[in-house]
Amino acid sequence: MGFENTGRVWTVDSLKSDLAQIKKPDWCNSVTLHHTGAPSLAQRPNGFTAQHLRNIEHYYRVTKGWSSAPHLFVDEDQLWGMCDFRKKGVHAVSFNGRSIGIEVLGEYDTEAPGSGRGLACWKNAAAATKVVLDWLGKGASKETVLFHRDDPTTDKSCPGTKVAKDWVLGLIGQPLPTEATEPTKKPTPSVKLAKDELRFEGVHWVAPVRVFLMKKGVSEGQIAERLKKRGKFFFYGEELLEDAFYDKATESTWASLHELEALKVG
Repeated sequence: MGFENTGRVWTVDSLKSDLAQIKKPDWCNSVTLHHTGAPSLAQRPNGFTAQHLRNIEHYYRVTKGWSSAPHLFVDEDQLWGMCDFRKKGVHAVSFNGRSIGIEVLGEYDTEAPGSGRGLACWKNAAAATKVVLDWLGKGASKETVLFHRDDPTTDKSCPGTKVAKDWVLGLIGQPLPTEATEPTKKPTPSVKLAKDELRFEGVHWVAPVRVFLMKKGVSEGQIAERLKKRGKFFFYGEELLEDAFYDKATESTWASLHELEALKVG
């Protein structure tokens, strides 16, 4: 199972020391960076706790049925483990087989990566990325530092529209001047959902796919025709719903709110 490091916590220096003691994997040549989205900085005003990481593991392992997970979760102070660095994680479909997955606390479509806690998180993530790349014997470049949105199978903006690759490479090399960007107000669903139709599950706000789409005006027949499961993944037509899962209690498929909002239903 890929959850061997849940409960382990490092600083950048202690991670460097620990990685020096283990053999680097021959399958890995890069790091893929993500933002958590949910939880956001606002939702975790004091960063992660050990219980938060156990909750996230439960979401991946039990709710979604994944056999593995990202390798690191980074807040402004510490580096929190999940998947063993020597094993392939689950974090980006096209990059799982060749990349270490690092999740940065925050929602950087709306929150600011260039100031305050956002900048502190990204500086910590950049330092962790450099440690991992040094361990792998790789320099930082656009080929070795990947964003989730670089994956051709996803339409996600991850690690956030406010995060630029050149800026992150600058943080990994030497800090670049930054300007503060004020976060915008947290978005609300574009359709009216009942209290039991929107809930926080592990790392995302989720809603039932059928309910959401019907409130968008999509017919039940079209939903039944297009919503399919292929292997462990759910698709709506040809669009991959990476965060979707089947909920036994409601006997329905749920997906993250940000994925549902981005679906092309016309």
